[in-house]
Amino acid sequence: MKAFESTAFSLKPKEISDLVKTEYGYHIIQVLDHEQAHLRPFDEVKAQLGEEYRKQRGNQIIQDLIDKAQAGLKANPQDPDKVARDLNLPAPMKVDSIAPGDPIPGIGLNRDFEQSITGLQKNEVSQSVAVPPNRVVMAVVTNVIPTHAATFEEAQNRIRPTLERQKVDQLVAKRANELVTKANAMGGDLEKAAKSLGLELKSPPEFDRSGAVEGLGPASSVNEAFARPDGSVFGPIPVQGNRIVVKVLSHIPADMTELAAQRSAIRDELKSKIAQERYQLFEAGVREQLIKDGKVKIHQDVINRLIANYRG
Repeated sequence: MKAFESTAFSLKPKEISDLVKTEYGYHIIQVLDHEQAHLRPFDEVKAQLGEEYRKQRGNQIIQDLIDKAQAGLKANPQDPDKVARDLNLPAPMKVDSIAPGDPIPGIGLNRDFEQSITGLQKNEVSQSVAVPPNRVVMAVVTNVIPTHAATFEEAQNRIRPTLERQKVDQLVAKRANELVTKANAMGGDLEKAAKSLGLELKSPPEFDRSGAVEGLGPASSVNEAFARPDGSVFGPIPVQGNRIVVKVLSHIPADMTELAAQRSAIRDELKSKIAQERYQLFEAGVREQLIKDGKVKIHQDVINRLIANYRG
């Protein structure tokens, strides 16, 4: 990536680049510091070299095992259980009737894995694919079902989980709205309202805009709280597949005596934010133009199905 390197090494410390295009996409670079090239003594790099060797050795052992498993499955695709036993691997998982876009049990939605099995014929073996958190998987195609109109049983099995998730989401949203209404009717007493509905109430420690809410995640998920007056109750807000209702307990005034010490960090943060916004505008413009030119097509129904699966 010559363009990336030449830009990075031409920047001064703390300086932010314009958009840099490489074969991997577009980048915005900020250089934190420059370190002069020097020859590091062996004692300084000994631990690092040992760690790298262990990683390389471990990767080699894993790759040898993958190669043996793949060779065994190609030689005997009808009996993957025997291949697993011979190599002391976990028992293979059998999955029936998987269509494009369907989550795989134990794996979920994984584009690389789906691509690895696309186009394979019966008894063919896929390439190995890394899946989170730290597994490598491959598949043997036991059967290929031609495209056909789904039977009632097939449609029922696929639609039922989606409908169940939607029903649960509706019930949770209804319950959360009921909590907001009841709390406001009780003069903002969220604790009393939650107790009357059998719901859990948590009071996290103080946090600021750039911090995190204990048990919830980034403070940005409850950004509205910073503009609301003390004692106000609002929500529900969807966070990590849940619905939360928020009560603002108090605001802590900013300590202006620290402004001078933080001025540089604030300026760098604003510059980074502006650069990010500029990149997002550029990205949106490129995407819009590609859609207009017919080079990119967005399948919203597929996106909606993927979102529904992730929520599950």
